Amino acid sequence: MRIVLLFLIAVFLNAQNLEITKYVTNEKPKIAVEYVHSTKGINQLLKIDSKLISNYKLDINNTISSLTQPVNFDKYQGYNYLLRINYKNKILTALMYNLINKKPVLYKKYTIPSYKVYPFMIHFLSYDINNKLGFKPVKWLTKKIVYSVHIGPKENSIFIADITLHYRKRLISGGLNIFPKWANNQQSAIYYTKLENQPVLYKYNLFTAQKKRILSSPGMLVVSDVKGDNLLLTLAINDQPDIYEYNKLTKSLKRLTTYPGIDVNGQFYQNGIIFISDRLGYPNVYYKNLSTGSVSKVLYQGKNHISVTAHNDNIVVSSRETNKAFGNNTFNLLLVNKNRDFVKRLTFGGKNIMPVFSKDGSTILFIKDYKFNSKLGILRLDKNKIFYFKINREMQSFSY
Repeated sequence: MRIVLLFLIAVFLNAQNLEITKYVTNEKPKIAVEYVHSTKGINQLLKIDSKLISNYKLDINNTISSLTQPVNFDKYQGYNYLLRINYKNKILTALMYNLINKKPVLYKKYTIPSYKVYPFMIHFLSYDINNKLGFKPVKWLTKKIVYSVHIGPKENSIFIADITLHYRKRLISGGLNIFPKWANNQQSAIYYTKLENQPVLYKYNLFTAQKKRILSSPGMLVVSDVKGDNLLLTLAINDQPDIYEYNKLTKSLKRLTTYPGIDVNGQFYQNGIIFISDRLGYPNVYYKNLSTGSVSKVLYQGKNHISVTAHNDNIVVSSRETNKAFGNNTFNLLLVNKNRDFVKRLTFGGKNIMPVFSKDGSTILFIKDYKFNSKLGILRLDKNKIFYFKINREMQSFSY
């Protein structure tokens, strides 16, 4: 059991708020920002979002008395757009002008129940700005993450947060609550494992705060992927972990792997599943076609793969690149195309694990552990940039 847990669990500590490891300069639209009743938090997050999106440049340095104040167009020579914002009484009003033709291109109000959730309001505003400029949608920016952190001895709590961790809220506490996983695309519920007398899988509704017991297992019990009514589970019913498919409607459990070793971290992929297995004596990525039952090795680059994510033909793995008996080992993320002899190293140094693709394949979230620090990483594949955000506690796992 200890070996299997080491296969799946990594812990993390504090991190710096935002870092850019690489910046590629291009001619981008420049947006000047004027604000009425804004706040430092709103302005700061607008800037962070613009860097994450990396399609436009944003300057915030002017206050105005109202959104209807006449625009001094001559003041903004060299800018393409002017954005005016006013936050008051839980409502953010945004008005954006095209400075070339001096016409408004965006007028929208964003209402929130309390200021605590302002990060989501700013992410949706940034999403709308990016759309108005004609760039590829950045829906990944508006999604929530859910994660488990170590609170104390035999206690892990589950939190919900925005993608930059500026908003955080505790969902579940008391005992060891680990491996949270979004239950649907609407992000209205999660699955998670609670270690009681034996591991128990629960489903938690974010709107009602009610939890429902799904099943239990005498060994390991982890949800690794969700697709509609079907869940991929890692279960160690007979000591050795295998991958099972659970249908929540019929409550049926189907065993998908039968290797007498370690099969973990299953992900739905094309006509089957990809997963990590030690079939050759070391962990590597395999694919099983659920129609034919055939199993094949996917990657021939590197050994000791501990986690995997995939989007179309692109596969990203966390691969161990050192073998120290004592001290920290190095784990880097590798990007591989399954149909081409192509490998690209995405990270350098430290422990980079648990990668997760965004729905559009443009972005990867992951955990970085380096010199007793840990960070939530956002890797923008199409921009060749990496950003890091604070965690402030030991993170056990996350779902995006």
